[in-house]
Amino acid sequence: RAHLVLDVVLPADLEGKDVLVSGVIASIPVTEERKHRFEFDIETLVYKKENIPSPGKVRISWYQKKNANKKIIPNTQLKAGQRWQFWLRLKQPHGFMNPGGFDFEGWLYQKNIRATGYVRINAKKQQNAQLLDDIVPGYRILMLRQYLYDTILTASKNNQYTGIVAALAIGERKGISPEQWRVFRQTGTSHLVAISGLHIGLLAGFIFFLVKRVWSYCGNAALHLASPRAAALLSLLMAVLYAAISGFAVPAQRALIMLSVVMFSIFWQRKVQSTNVLSLALLTVLIFDPIAVLSPGFWLSFGAVTIIGLAAAGRLRTDHSWKIWGRLQWRISLALIPLLIFLFQQASIISPLTNLVAIPVVSFIVVPFVLMATTLVSFLPDLAVVIYSISDYVLSVLWWFLSYLADTPLSHIYGVKPSLLSLCLACIGFALLLSPRGWPLKYLGIFLLFPLIFPVSEPPKHGEVEFTLLDVGQGLAGVVQTRSHLLVFDAGPRFSSNFDTGAAVVLPFLRQKNIKNIDMLIVSHQDNDHRGGVKSVQAEIQIKTLLSSFDMQNAERCQAGQHWNWDGVDFEILNPDKSRSYSKRNNASCVLRIKAGKDAILVSADIEKKAEKQLVEQYGQQLQSTYLVAPHHGSKTSSSSLFLDVVKPDLILIPV
Repeated sequence: RAHLVLDVVLPADLEGKDVLVSGVIASIPVTEERKHRFEFDIETLVYKKENIPSPGKVRISWYQKKNANKKIIPNTQLKAGQRWQFWLRLKQPHGFMNPGGFDFEGWLYQKNIRATGYVRINAKKQQNAQLLDDIVPGYRILMLRQYLYDTILTASKNNQYTGIVAALAIGERKGISPEQWRVFRQTGTSHLVAISGLHIGLLAGFIFFLVKRVWSYCGNAALHLASPRAAALLSLLMAVLYAAISGFAVPAQRALIMLSVVMFSIFWQRKVQSTNVLSLALLTVLIFDPIAVLSPGFWLSFGAVTIIGLAAAGRLRTDHSWKIWGRLQWRISLALIPLLIFLFQQASIISPLTNLVAIPVVSFIVVPFVLMATTLVSFLPDLAVVIYSISDYVLSVLWWFLSYLADTPLSHIYGVKPSLLSLCLACIGFALLLSPRGWPLKYLGIFLLFPLIFPVSEPPKHGEVEFTLLDVGQGLAGVVQTRSHLLVFDAGPRFSSNFDTGAAVVLPFLRQKNIKNIDMLIVSHQDNDHRGGVKSVQAEIQIKTLLSSFDMQNAERCQAGQHWNWDGVDFEILNPDKSRSYSKRNNASCVLRIKAGKDAILVSADIEKKAEKQLVEQYGQQLQSTYLVAPHHGSKTSSSSLFLDVVKPDLILIPV
């Protein structure tokens, strides 16, 4: 199956070239600041009048133009299911590669996306975008999702939680803000905004009992088809429609398959065991989508259902319903901790409490109202607006509760990604602890949790240093660790209001190394590709000392001559010199030299040839270093022969 995906590839010699493509928009376009982003199924690709085999599905950005007043001109034509002709500039899948960070290339692979790129508009070269067809057969469900998404946004435009409503209605979660995602993660309630088995099961159950009751009054129809059979078929049909509108995500697939087995067993009057239902769902998902095993949702979805089956197996039935619900939430939350730490390096401690409240509110109040409003929005729009407003009010009350708990000091924990062995031992440990009373070796499970709770991390020895240059694209972020101290040099760029490498790269790397605070953060200069991620780092982790070459709140100025020793390792700031004035802020960048034993590392930020010459004149052979982080990303404005001849590095690291 991997080869079916990987063998479809954009030819390397077409990367960065303008190519003419035609195809269909294969996802609901998302607008972010001044660009549209969407998936695009390429049907034809032409380069220099030669037809090239299609790379299949690609991920496209279309940057919006600005008018004479520098205001963005919105493009409102883009809709899912349209056929367009574009001039594109494409490249093969590429993402950051850092320990603890998000695997963007792996995510693209899971979605069968084989290239990324952006739309080229050039009037002089007659490179224009052209809409070819508004309706394309084969994309009807996607077009229905687009229509529902647009109507939801219109009907609830004055509401605060429209993004969450759209997620519950059609599984489109792009409208959920980063702050809302933070609250969901820290309270362990992210699953609520996926169209999951719980939501599909509730819908199917409601339809089943409604049809069963109504069908029994239908006279001859009930004689030809018994009401339980009719109810099973119609409830399954509605569940299929709901799952299709959601985009058939893994939780929806699993729920739909399990529901199908249950409903067909009712139709054929056969009794099936819950373990067989779960096993059949697992097998079917893997047959049709084996790449699903790379998705965290696959493991969390089947893991949660398995835990429910084990927890509810014959021992909770004598309790009151609220006790059953509470114990079930506690068991699910506890048992999923190893998996959450392995997949995301974090887990919510308060999730049993938050889910105890949030699941009934969302599942029994919000979701029914949302589905009712979405059904009525085309026929009775005024009534739909009222119902959406009620849903928004209920969500606002729930959000106050979730936000309050999310901001408590111990709402969640971060952990080092465990090894597979530690993960397996922890899972066995939790299984033993959750086993019935009297189970042999039950409390041995506590000891099996130790590798997960107390991960072994070996810091550098006294007099040694570990330097990591992180992959942040065109930017700089380095982490320096000694025996008992840590320094971060820059935090990479900020790409948008929703994404920067401080949050996406630096923090996950520090959490992966079980680092709780930063002794010193150096911000070399003002350029976005060096300071863009700093705010995210400051917001999440304690920083003892902040150095920068420009005015920053709570920051000291870095100046040549500053020197300190941590654990037998020498640190020295070589630039900027307070006796000099700098016409370019690049040349005023903080330059750091780290010396451990006979070896040295020179981190030169964005200095250019003039500053390089000044450093050579001031320090001479003292600049010699084993490792050099190339000045200004290896730009032609830097790395002069004079500078390199003096530094004489064995290895040069180029941060691009």
